[in-house]
Amino acid sequence: MKVEVKKIDKLKRKLEIKVSGEEFLKEKKEAYQPHLKSLKVPGFRPGAAPIDIIEKHHGALLRDELLKRVLPIFYGQALKQESISPAGYPEISDVELTKDALSFSAELEARPEIEVTEANYKGIKIKDKKIEIKAQDIEKVITNLQDGVKKVIQKSLDDEELSRWASYPDSSFLREAIKGQLFVEKLRERKQKVEQQIRTHLLKAVKIDIPKSEVEYYHKQLLDREIYNLQRQGIPEKDIDKYKDDLKEKLLPMAEEEIKLTYVLEAVAKKENIKTEANLIEVVFGFILSQAKYE
Repeated sequence: MKVEVKKIDKLKRKLEIKVSGEEFLKEKKEAYQPHLKSLKVPGFRPGAAPIDIIEKHHGALLRDELLKRVLPIFYGQALKQESISPAGYPEISDVELTKDALSFSAELEARPEIEVTEANYKGIKIKDKKIEIKAQDIEKVITNLQDGVKKVIQKSLDDEELSRWASYPDSSFLREAIKGQLFVEKLRERKQKVEQQIRTHLLKAVKIDIPKSEVEYYHKQLLDREIYNLQRQGIPEKDIDKYKDDLKEKLLPMAEEEIKLTYVLEAVAKKENIKTEANLIEVVFGFILSQAKYE
């Protein structure tokens, strides 16, 4: 197999692939084999006609079956031969097929080669605050709860009545329960803020070009998910269509950041030799968090 690689831009490549001789004929025979016994040719018993005669009568079918089998095989071999890691699917063109040879072109985007240093992801400074639940935070929740109950039962409840209404023996238990809920909420908010600081640092620290095809694919996924959520909320299609362009514009930077961050985290995993059957991205993110410096 002969492969010529043309560099179109930083990531886009065009492979011109030519396969002939025994290498091609072997795959051709295996592609034809499942169909030879079932294809009928006048004057021959099923499976007895020579291949060249069968090709004359069923050329279009055999050609389709052959290309369906061999294009992915030879494309994969070409990638391996040239040590190219693809991002997304290729565009196949210029397919030329003869009795003993095949040539075609495959245009694709290669995955970017990323090198990270420990300085990029170790010892990241995190601004953090101790979680504190203030008395006024608890009282605000109680007031909101009293207002909500009043709308339902048309009656104001004092603290003790409200506590029993909420299935607590007295107001001290209610306040402890509210304090616990607020702590969990603030803990979740803190986690989001810490992780966002890590994300921001990594995106700034590592400069890479990302494949457009992957961004487009993920961008479409985000858009479809957002539209589906709006539909579930009962928003009319005509209103969704009005804001579709705005949604596209809003979601594009998110798609770009997610793809870039994934590549960076994969590069960290490679450098640190992190291998896991669990979610690799989550594991690597957790590793980076464990190396951070909290201020």
